[in-house]
Amino acid sequence: MYPPPYYQTDDSAQLQAFLQQHYFGLLLSHSGGIAYTPLPFLFDWQGEAAKAYCHLVRNNLQLKHLDGAEVSIIIQGPHAFVPASCYQQQPAVSTWNYALAELIGTARLLDHQQTLALVRKQEAHSAPGMLQAADYQQKLVQAIVGVEIDISRMQGRFKLSQNKSPAEKQAVMSYLQQTEQPATVWQMMQSWSW
Repeated sequence: MYPPPYYQTDDSAQLQAFLQQHYFGLLLSHSGGIAYTPLPFLFDWQGEAAKAYCHLVRNNLQLKHLDGAEVSIIIQGPHAFVPASCYQQQPAVSTWNYALAELIGTARLLDHQQTLALVRKQEAHSAPGMLQAADYQQKLVQAIVGVEIDISRMQGRFKLSQNKSPAEKQAVMSYLQQTEQPATVWQMMQSWSW
């Protein structure tokens, strides 16, 4: 979907808040063709400097051209169908509300010890009560490669009915509250200030 300027943001606080809740996405790279791997990411925000971390299975072909390459990370958040009947101004077209973030950066492959440290961080972040045995972690890192990505640009696309009247926004939220499978788009619409 074409993103008009009012759906786009580069506000780092908004993007960081979004990425704390949504951190599974695609790692995309290009080397004679587009390569991608779906992965969970771990983000490290240090003022203006931002890094993303992930790990790939050692035999993933994307790894061959990843070290030093410019990559994109696409994180898609909640999304939902919005019927034209929500809008007062008719005729209208149905649409789709969604949230996503795109991060661009340079990838660097991590060594064995750095990968092991990353696995421990990811485990502590995602499953703090589940501590794997050290010998198992050593076996695990033989089969994976950690990746650090220095983020140079971030942009979000949040199509959440910002261009609609307050009454139409309320109609969209009411519709989504009644019909949406995971009730998340209307919650974003309600909580985000635009």
